[in-house]
Amino acid sequence: MTSLTRGVSAEAFGAFVLVFVTLTVVTIGPGVIPAALAYGFATAGLIAALGHVSGGHFNPAVTLAMLCAKQIDVLAAAAYWIAQFTGGAVGALVVMMAIDREVVAVGTPGVNDELTNVGGAVAAEAIATFALVLVMFCTVSDRRSPVSVYPMAAGLTVTAGFFAIAPLTGAALNPARGFSAAVVGGEWDGVAAWLAGPILGGLLAWLLYQFVLAPDNDSDRRPSSSTPSGRERTGRQSGAGGTPLPPPPGPPLLP
Repeated sequence: MTSLTRGVSAEAFGAFVLVFVTLTVVTIGPGVIPAALAYGFATAGLIAALGHVSGGHFNPAVTLAMLCAKQIDVLAAAAYWIAQFTGGAVGALVVMMAIDREVVAVGTPGVNDELTNVGGAVAAEAIATFALVLVMFCTVSDRRSPVSVYPMAAGLTVTAGFFAIAPLTGAALNPARGFSAAVVGGEWDGVAAWLAGPILGGLLAWLLYQFVLAPDNDSDRRPSSSTPSGRERTGRQSGAGGTPLPPPPGPPLLP
């Protein structure tokens, strides 16, 4: 299998698991805590397991930000988006067949009209996704941060974001999660929030990292895995203390 095929397969499976977990957790009972922990733990576990295969996006907003940062090419990004939406839809379909369609409908992110309006919901999703994508940039692309913190940092950010905005929007933080549940459960009322919000947040995170936070010296950037020898070089270089640096997550997606 090519690296792109492996990456697409990992992204589809990751989106499948995230949607399956976040939809089935609503059967546990009311309350934000089980859903937030399930979403965050699943994100951290999947990134730890599959981050070295695909980069651990599982989220079209993350892929879009990485595309803007030239960490992935257009063809690979399009393949990732198809995999993410398809994998998530299969996850929602499995939940519907295993439990009930009503569970999928209840688990679909939507705007709470009693607490906010559509504009506020879009802003909430944008802010939460902004934090997630910025964490991923700062832990994956920047050599100044140890790459080992990547999975847990992303998982904790998802958990915090869910706690913060779940009462307002259902806390999608991911267009694939909203689309998958909506296309199977038939609830489209929150489409503006779970689609526009994460996309806007991802783009803002890219802008802040690219033009404000990113190191000026290219040597402080983690070598891209798109470089033919980048993975090997990164894995064998030593830091000041002689400890080998781990390879960056993600396959060689650029030519």
